[in-house]
Amino acid sequence: MYFVILGIIILVLIFLMVEVSFYNKFQMVRIRISEAENNIDILLQKKFQLLERAIKIIEDFDSKYQEEEISTKLVKIKNKKINNFELNKELEKMIAEYKSLLDLDSKVSEISSIININFELVEIDNELNAAKKYYNEHIVSYNKLIRSIPSNIVAKLYHYTVKDFYSDEKIEIFEILKEK
Repeated sequence: MYFVILGIIILVLIFLMVEVSFYNKFQMVRIRISEAENNIDILLQKKFQLLERAIKIIEDFDSKYQEEEISTKLVKIKNKKINNFELNKELEKMIAEYKSLLDLDSKVSEISSIININFELVEIDNELNAAKKYYNEHIVSYNKLIRSIPSNIVAKLYHYTVKDFYSDEKIEIFEILKEK
């Protein structure tokens, strides 16, 4: 009887140690994901504000651009309650429209403030790509923890669920995770 009780106590202690170990792993990855999400959020907001500024400059430069729908679309995006994934997609569409507008009128693309904004947009895109890569790398770790034994037990205990990636990252990452 003594050995049975001792065995149960040892099993419970081992289970608790495993749980604490994996819980801590989850917490570290979640902290890194949260950090990446915050960075991405800040960069997307900066990108949005730069695009707003650029459109305002273009509209002030020539009144014919006030009839363009780009500023209206920006206001609609601003008023929507969307997550960073959707905001990223919407901003990519808006940047494409903005660039096509610049391609159509060389005078607009030669405005010094537009040149500066374009430079800042490139810098933000580089930082954003790095932040998305960092985010996706930690999402891979997080999702692996959720899908593998014994960490999936801890994931179920704390209701952790699989998280999405930024889709403009390498597709190979998605394929690897789908196989597991």
